[in-house]
Amino acid sequence: MNRQLLTVCVSACLSTTGCVASPPDSADSGNSQVTTTQNASGSQAQGLLIQGYNYTNMFIDSFTVDGAGGGNVFVSSPTTGGGKSACCYSFNPSAPRPILLKIRWAAAYCMEHKANPYSFGPRFVDERKTLWKEASVPLSEVSTPAMALEVHFYPDGHVEAAVTPGYSPPRLRLPITADEQRPGASYDFPPCSHDQLQQGH
Repeated sequence: MNRQLLTVCVSACLSTTGCVASPPDSADSGNSQVTTTQNASGSQAQGLLIQGYNYTNMFIDSFTVDGAGGGNVFVSSPTTGGGKSACCYSFNPSAPRPILLKIRWAAAYCMEHKANPYSFGPRFVDERKTLWKEASVPLSEVSTPAMALEVHFYPDGHVEAAVTPGYSPPRLRLPITADEQRPGASYDFPPCSHDQLQQGH
């Protein structure tokens, strides 16, 4: 795990989760692992990098884990998961099991036909609308040292999550074209239905 990236994560989460990192030159650290500390509620917590893996055919323009932003995730390649590391998820190793995560993500898209808000151009325009999905996902694996929270989005729509020592290779090795798309996948989104138009952000 890149020391500089981990330092950025830890610094960012200090103000929100109460996590701390051992200084690189402290006598008891010797590495870049995040140490646990007591947060405001008295429980042990540490900041983990959030890493997304997208095995679907569609770009995921956003996802969150218990409200913490995981960023966007391009479709995976045979060697990469598709998403950059984002900061940070507050992880409590001593929390009662199973640990359930509330994961919300951009699961699909449709085209909304709407009035053009500008005074120029056509009267109506077609705009891509993000369709969100939410699931309660158990942590299937908790490894030590805990450095990253991996979120894996599968082609059938289910999601898996694991705490790992760092970046892992993708679990599915799916093909990708030169322009970083799935071979044969269609990106012509259908018109939004009435129910889809009522969906909030």
